[in-house]
Amino acid sequence: MQEEKNYHILSLKLEESLKSSLFDQDFAIEMVAKHLVEMPFFHSKIRALFTFMGVPNCGKRYMAELLLKADARLESFQAFQMDQYNDVLSSEEPLSLSLENDVVAFVEAHPKALLFFEDIDKADIQAQLALYMLFSDVKKAPVDFSEVVVVMSTTRLSGLLKRADLQTLFRHDPLQAHTFLMERFAQEEIILNGNKERVFNAKLLSLLNEGTLIPFNPLSLTALIKIGAHSLHTLSYQFNQQSGVQMEYKNIDTFISLLTLSLAPYLNARYIQTKLPETLFNGVYALLKQHPKVTHITYNVSLKAKAFVRDALRNQPLLLKKIGKQQWRISLEWSLHVKGDKANYTLKHAFYTKEQLHVNTQDALCISEVTFQDIAGQERVKEALREVLTLFKEPERLKHFSMLPPKGMILYGPAGMGKKLLARAFAHEADMPYIVLRDADLFDGAKIRKAYAQAYSSAPAIVILEDIDVQGITSGVISTMNVAPVIEEIDAITQSFETPLFTIVTIAQKDDIPDALIKTGRLDICIEVPKLDMQARRFFIEEILKMPHDATIDVDRVVRYISGMGGDALKRIGQEAALFAARKGFKEISEEMLLEQINVIKYGAKLENKQIRDIEMSMTKTAYHEAGHAVLSYVLTPMIKIEQVTVAPRSDALGFVSFHHDDYIDAISKKELFSNICILLAGRIAKMERFGQGGMESGAMNDLEVATMQAYAAIALFGMDDELGYINVSGIESEYDKELLSKKIEERLLVWMKNAQTQTEKEVKRLWPAIEAVALALLQKEMIDGMELKNIIEAKLTDEMKKREK
Repeated sequence: MQEEKNYHILSLKLEESLKSSLFDQDFAIEMVAKHLVEMPFFHSKIRALFTFMGVPNCGKRYMAELLLKADARLESFQAFQMDQYNDVLSSEEPLSLSLENDVVAFVEAHPKALLFFEDIDKADIQAQLALYMLFSDVKKAPVDFSEVVVVMSTTRLSGLLKRADLQTLFRHDPLQAHTFLMERFAQEEIILNGNKERVFNAKLLSLLNEGTLIPFNPLSLTALIKIGAHSLHTLSYQFNQQSGVQMEYKNIDTFISLLTLSLAPYLNARYIQTKLPETLFNGVYALLKQHPKVTHITYNVSLKAKAFVRDALRNQPLLLKKIGKQQWRISLEWSLHVKGDKANYTLKHAFYTKEQLHVNTQDALCISEVTFQDIAGQERVKEALREVLTLFKEPERLKHFSMLPPKGMILYGPAGMGKKLLARAFAHEADMPYIVLRDADLFDGAKIRKAYAQAYSSAPAIVILEDIDVQGITSGVISTMNVAPVIEEIDAITQSFETPLFTIVTIAQKDDIPDALIKTGRLDICIEVPKLDMQARRFFIEEILKMPHDATIDVDRVVRYISGMGGDALKRIGQEAALFAARKGFKEISEEMLLEQINVIKYGAKLENKQIRDIEMSMTKTAYHEAGHAVLSYVLTPMIKIEQVTVAPRSDALGFVSFHHDDYIDAISKKELFSNICILLAGRIAKMERFGQGGMESGAMNDLEVATMQAYAAIALFGMDDELGYINVSGIESEYDKELLSKKIEERLLVWMKNAQTQTEKEVKRLWPAIEAVALALLQKEMIDGMELKNIIEAKLTDEMKKREK
């Protein structure tokens, strides 16, 4: 009992000594003190074995150095840089033998030593094996290690230590935490000379498993500021002793805080210890060079700067996000007043600045600045995403049904409709960092595993896989990505409410979503991101009209013209129109400029007249051709709204009729399909009505192709033919004889096309006044929009009706 009490007193004394010099590592200190004092190494071959794990520069080596001062049983300290014991980097004699000799020689001379093996994971396998042979009980030791404390350090798995659930596990069930981390150590891999190898030798792992894992926290801002203050005080004292110049700091805590924050993003102990004094004393040396009589320097902080640091430190997580992930930096503004032998520096102001030059690696975790409010339209989608968010923000909803948070979701829809922005906005609203994989990275299984490992370490976090339907070349074959590595990672996730890991996939077509991804327990949520509605399109046009523009622009007309266009294309409209105006020397963007840029993006650039043989006759024939399409479409399918009719020759067509994309058509009736075929034939028939056989030209090839395919579909696929009845040959063609019903289908196809031709000829003759009026308007104006087309047709049809009534 007395022995236990003595152990406890020794442990507390050791803790107290270490905590006075090492900041923010209370849990690590308590574990080291407990095991060092109370629990000798199991085999009694060495006094104690620890594995210090954590991010770089968090105090692992410093802790080892402090132990030498705090523990009376230790007399010497020796550090070994393990990256130097790597035969891959050396062509000389095996370094593993050199390491063994170095250790033995030092312990023979200093039997009560602390041996610190820094970055054990960077040593090669032979060096690791040498350490196993020295400190295990497999063979007789070449020297007595019974009074030696062995500390090995690594930065491997340091990201995992940030997880709140693992920290909790360490405190309440350290054995399970130890087991979990040892299993992860065994899985760590590295690529050497193109080959994948384990980072840790299996025998070394067995040795570490018998010791104690000590987790180190990343240092908080508060601890880093304390380190900066200690470093500055030390250097100030030394400077005063050497130079006789007195340094005085007023509002010292605020002053040190601002100096420390100005070093961001490199906020680690080693960097601050070096750079903080250097930053300050560079100014001191410059001052003394200009004013050599100065013997007293005072540093003040203005009220404005005090307010800044108070607000910044009030929410440290937000501050770290800004400087760590959003490339914000903290700049300081100084003033200097010198009078006689006294100099007064005042830190006038501190402020955020956006870093101009930074490297944003694709495999880095990011913080989203995009919100739902920044995305035009897609209100239904945003509402669905908010519902998903509630599953994370209100976990009771899922706990009520004994469910864990979902592992991910799929956003599908046409390109340019905002899927990627919505994924980032979701990350912002969820307050989760995210990592993006796109293009070639989707075909790299190693990068996929690395991304999930990074996200898992920083959970709660999101992995975004963009456009997984992208094609690439794999083994010389063009294919889409292999989703097996993604599925493997998703299945391996141990989901929790405290540290969820969420996957967001974007893809264009719902039918292209791999079935394996949407199996139960994987990506259970699918949300469609449809084409932009009128409200969203208006937002983009109104953004464009923030530039100098003609006040008479009809916004509604322009909005109608951009139906079906995605966000990227809509941004280009304003940019291209502004560049056109600037090149021509115009002061404003006009409606004609906007409409022209819309047509260029949608249908290609205008062709020059010299590129077309007999331009006048060509445009006249095109005018009647397009008028035939437009008038029959207006009369036979009034539910389909026409956007514009044009005879301006472009790279994609000599003329065209374009339609709005807002109307969603579910199923099409036999009457509507037959009308479509007539509309497609109307171009050639109207041209032949005006020019006779001279109107039979190759320009109708595409119309005839689509008309024939629609007729075939009606007969062979949709079961719309009166004689063949309700049949669909798509299945029987592959299962049975391909010739089955083919002759009958051919006969009925010719009947459908002949009937459509006859019906179209009748409609063209009946509607000829309207067709001719539209054609003449096109020849005069080159392009007419849907509203003008309606007015021309309605006027002519009304006139014809009045004539018949008379």
